[in-house]
Amino acid sequence: MHTEACSAVDEINLFSERPGEPNLHYAEAALAGRLELPRLRAAVSAVLAAHPAARSRLATTSPLRLWTQWAIPDIAETDPVQERTVASRRELADAREEIFATALPTQTGPLFRLHVLTHKRVTNLILAAHHARFDGYSALGLLRAIASAYSGGEPTAPPVEPPPVHSGTSRPPNYQGPPLRIEPGRTAQDKDLPTDGYRFRHVAMDIRDLTNAASYYADATVEDALLAEVARAVFEWNASRGKAWGQVRVTVPIDRRPPGGKSLKLGNHTGYGTVALDLAEVAGSPLAAVAAQTRHLRTTATEVDAMARTFAEPWAPFAVRKAIKRPVDRFTASRVDSTMAATLGEVDQLWFGAVRTGALWYAPPAPLPMGLAVGAVQFANKMHLTLRYRRALFTEPPFWGKG
Repeated sequence: MHTEACSAVDEINLFSERPGEPNLHYAEAALAGRLELPRLRAAVSAVLAAHPAARSRLATTSPLRLWTQWAIPDIAETDPVQERTVASRRELADAREEIFATALPTQTGPLFRLHVLTHKRVTNLILAAHHARFDGYSALGLLRAIASAYSGGEPTAPPVEPPPVHSGTSRPPNYQGPPLRIEPGRTAQDKDLPTDGYRFRHVAMDIRDLTNAASYYADATVEDALLAEVARAVFEWNASRGKAWGQVRVTVPIDRRPPGGKSLKLGNHTGYGTVALDLAEVAGSPLAAVAAQTRHLRTTATEVDAMARTFAEPWAPFAVRKAIKRPVDRFTASRVDSTMAATLGEVDQLWFGAVRTGALWYAPPAPLPMGLAVGAVQFANKMHLTLRYRRALFTEPPFWGKG
């Protein structure tokens, strides 16, 4: 066993976990068949052997420690594969919600779980990966690496494809007042329904809808078109609740891994930035504003902002910094972005041996006061969108509810 220091973004994501809000990335592959469980466990073991970061856990130290470290054992300490049978789609949805209402223990590695949910001759693989050790690209990369190993290939995932380069204008977001907050969707009739954890809504959008939208502005990408649609949907939802004013601010993850490399490097290597749109921009033609801001973010996105980095510095023991950060988070909640839209690019057809993946889904955490995040993966000529929303705010998705 050896140890390595937690990065600033690792520590912040350890701080960010709160009761009812496990800080977990979600990835799911819906397979058109059943898998051989011993073969799947062997594939997971091969991935764990190839990626030390995947085996890690928090090193056992005093809560008065100044520095936080990862302990990386020579072999994984627990089996991350968990199997269960579900009797219906409703039971599958309940199992998904149960998984993401339960925190992963950080003192026991590995910091991910692969849930194998079988229903008749169909399998759903649900991966829950702790944000303290994995970013979204790593969570999806774990699933792709397991598929490769199961199929007899290398236990690795391909590197992230760089976004297309356009030579248009670039500018930072123009902040105007506090960000718009998405109006809650719970009513008095919902008071007895659970509030912990998340619900999920899957939407498969024809990729041509986004490519056609992006074609109206030469410097826009498919991701820019999706960001514009997310901002428009937020404004329309709030308008339906009588509160369509303010500025929509969307958190956008940007991969910060160095170019090159034969496989994906697992860990937290994502920067974050904000795209800000006001009502006039959304009601008009928002693509120019979105494209200019995302182009700026690709060179300026940072893993943590200045305030968060302050809490990652060892000026006090870990437990003290964590206790202080919670009231600070409540005090600064009004400055948190409206929502997050994480687009992880295009994934080729994913095979587990002879078993084909029919759909692929991903979504980042969406802690309060944000409460809702959109994850997107381009797969099988469709944009697979996942709306992940806090049960404390919504009983039904606020938009795109019918898929």
